[in-house]
Amino acid sequence: MLAAALAMAQPAAAAVSCPDGPTAQAARLIEFQTMMMDVALRCDRVGVPFVDHLDTMATKHRAVFEGARSRVRTFMTALAEQMRAPGAKGAAPKASSAAPPARHGDPLERYMTMLGNRYGAGSTTPDRCHAFDAIALSLAESGNTEKLLTMVSESLIGQTLLESLIGCPAKP
Repeated sequence: MLAAALAMAQPAAAAVSCPDGPTAQAARLIEFQTMMMDVALRCDRVGVPFVDHLDTMATKHRAVFEGARSRVRTFMTALAEQMRAPGAKGAAPKASSAAPPARHGDPLERYMTMLGNRYGAGSTTPDRCHAFDAIALSLAESGNTEKLLTMVSESLIGQTLLESLIGCPAKP
């Protein structure tokens, strides 16, 4: 549903429709974290548990990940509002005040579900699992900074799902 709404974004609304560089990087960080969580779950099933290392990494970079989610939520909410605007191509009719709230009203939650589905399957071998465990361990080390987290996320996530769904790469 979100993909269809995003695909119908009006060209006139490009200022909101295409993410800027920091929003794309925030989406990349969210996507990286989601990918790592999904890989950790799959790796546990093949006998290479590293969820504890991943939890340590997530705790160390909690503020970065929370900031990324906040930035992407703001972008997704603005885009959803734009799609609901009167006259917007593909705009949904306004709900009456008596209507119950949408079951999945948070655009970020819908996006997170898409990310989980995207990375829920994949090649899961002990060698790959050990490589991802090494990434989690490295990012969890006390000397490693947000800069390393950004570099790793950029190397593993090219174009984000957000950019793919909207159909335009991030603006510089």
